[in-house]
Amino acid sequence: MIIRQNQYMRGWLSRFGFVLQKGVARLWRRFFRPWLRPLHGAFPLTRTGVAFLLLFGLAVWFQGVLHLDLVLLVAGLAGILVIASLLLCTLAGATWLTWRSRRARTPGLLDLETATPQPTGYRVGYPRWIPFTVAQWQWVNDGNGETAAAITLERERGELVEMAAPERRCIVERVVRRFAVRDLFGLCEIAWRRAETVSLRVLPERGMLAQMPPPAGMADGDDLSDVYAEPRGDRVEMRQYAPGDPLRMVLWKVYARTNRMMVRTPERSVAERRKGCAYLVASPNDDATAAVARIAIERGLLGDDWCFAADGVDRHATEREEALEVLARSGEAETAERDGNLGAFLSKMENEGYQFCILLLPPDPQAWAHAATQVTGTGILRMQILTGVEAVRPEREGAPAWKARLSRWFLRPDGSPQYTLEDLRQLASGTAGMAATAGVAERQTGHLFQDILGGRGYSEAGAT
Repeated sequence: MIIRQNQYMRGWLSRFGFVLQKGVARLWRRFFRPWLRPLHGAFPLTRTGVAFLLLFGLAVWFQGVLHLDLVLLVAGLAGILVIASLLLCTLAGATWLTWRSRRARTPGLLDLETATPQPTGYRVGYPRWIPFTVAQWQWVNDGNGETAAAITLERERGELVEMAAPERRCIVERVVRRFAVRDLFGLCEIAWRRAETVSLRVLPERGMLAQMPPPAGMADGDDLSDVYAEPRGDRVEMRQYAPGDPLRMVLWKVYARTNRMMVRTPERSVAERRKGCAYLVASPNDDATAAVARIAIERGLLGDDWCFAADGVDRHATEREEALEVLARSGEAETAERDGNLGAFLSKMENEGYQFCILLLPPDPQAWAHAATQVTGTGILRMQILTGVEAVRPEREGAPAWKARLSRWFLRPDGSPQYTLEDLRQLASGTAGMAATAGVAERQTGHLFQDILGGRGYSEAGAT
């Protein structure tokens, strides 16, 4: 009985502590942080600057004044004078940057890429005649829907040009910049924040995927003969030879029989464009796969009548700009919202007469397992799986464990996961009966592995 009471008290105290912690955090964010943050940034000295100022002050008072040590007195006063000079320069730089940043604006309707510094059009003039100071700013997330970004500043004609590299794909409607002016020695710094309403769209980085050949399910064909179409089919027609025709197209057997020079010409045909759709399964490691989706949308690889949808977005798109917006908003989905409506989307596409679906799966086992449960029971759509990775790591047979660890430490300093082709093949083997083919695209090289299942898609499922 006593043990149960103790367990009940512990559970009640833990719940009470959790609720109290959330309440205090909410009060801090709503009432205290907006008032204390500007005061913290307005304090002009850093921790290093405060430490040096105290050190010089103690040296001047205790050794210089009380013990009449003229050497430490002069050294302490010189140190205080240096800090005061740096403080004045920092104040002058912060005043100038505040005045110029109020007039700067970001032009609207811009497309940025993740992890790639690109100009946003935001320019702030900062002169070189303010000595010993460095001006910089960053995008920060204040918890109101902003996105953080690494900012690189380039000087052009006396102005600092902003180059932004956002951390995730999203639709940016509000940017909070944290400006800071500091001295070269890190003793003084003045920082402040300024919010701006913008209209930016962050898409996944293309990399070398722009050179990727179209997958088999996305490629155009020239299947239907049409006498009014352009001559772009196979060379099955022939006509009389004319000057300028290549000799390798001459039908020499016909010439030997009839003494007439005939050449092969392309058949007049049109490409059969089937109705295709695509769905992106979102995960924390889906940027390369989202880049494959972007290439498919921009190059029109889904045909003329197509549809695109993604996890975390309630609507689907049938136009290019609308699809890119859906792709960008899929990066804003929280973890609880990533279990999208893939099954409902596939059922709707089947009812609307779509013939094939490109299922864009990131190299995440949870995403593949979730897709396998959603796709079960769909037999009309021809499914093709396509995943994107940063790079396919080569397989090294017989490598010692310590060499593998060293390669992971030194060759992957950014911590991004890398996969071998065998890892991806094992990942796709569990869903062999779900799709006809499964392909892998490398973003660093643009190389495309057309079918890692080796033709073991529907055939293996049907055999079982």
